[in-house]
Amino acid sequence: MGLAEVTSRRMWFVPDFTVWGLPNMGELAFVTLEQVGAEKTVLYGSCSVGESSQEVSFDDLVDFRGNVLPEIIESPRVFLRSHTSDAVFVVGSESGTSFKVAREADSSGPVAADLLIIEMGG
Repeated sequence: MGLAEVTSRRMWFVPDFTVWGLPNMGELAFVTLEQVGAEKTVLYGSCSVGESSQEVSFDDLVDFRGNVLPEIIESPRVFLRSHTSDAVFVVGSESGTSFKVAREADSSGPVAADLLIIEMGG
């Protein structure tokens, strides 16, 4: 990979982004048996374990120069740097239009972080 190819990637720095989402551990399916008197009932259901992550669209972000990011970024990678010791992270994989982030569940509240977004291209 040549220097021209490396430097041709677009990138954006977004300071002081607030991460409020919490990790979602997924769906939990359950079956339970309920007995009231002589009647037995089988119940089936599902529920989410954990909270919900925070979905962020690229075009909702503004970089440190005041520029709104494009609506679509080809093969993006998002890197987060927390301003505190609380962990923040990308949940799943980034899409061309958005990504999901979350903070560690043990943090006392929303966490300020800086985002570095790099377009890897095709």
